[in-house]
Amino acid sequence: MSRVTPAIFSLLLMAIYAATALAEVPTSPSPPPIGILPNPNEVAKCWSSLENIQGCIWEIYTSVFSGNLSGIGSACCKAFIGIEESCWPNMFPSNPFFPPLLGSTCSARKATPPGGN
Repeated sequence: MSRVTPAIFSLLLMAIYAATALAEVPTSPSPPPIGILPNPNEVAKCWSSLENIQGCIWEIYTSVFSGNLSGIGSACCKAFIGIEESCWPNMFPSNPFFPPLLGSTCSARKATPPGGN
């Protein structure tokens, strides 16, 4: 029985070492399949109008994952409305429903007079 405990402990240490060693092995990025991912230059161009507004990209990022669009400020909304719809698939390739939702929310917010409905 006394031999079993050190053997189990050794196996456990080897497993931990192997897991950490494999986690540190750098992997070379494989090129994305052509036509599936958007061109990085086009993506940067699409996001560029939002970069000038402090906190705008973070507001959009948090709203994508929380589903709460009320945290997006008016300046960010105005900038998002100005983005061409052809950019939306490049900006949100995995969530095609979010850009139209955000666009309509921002448009409705723009159309609503301050303090009124």
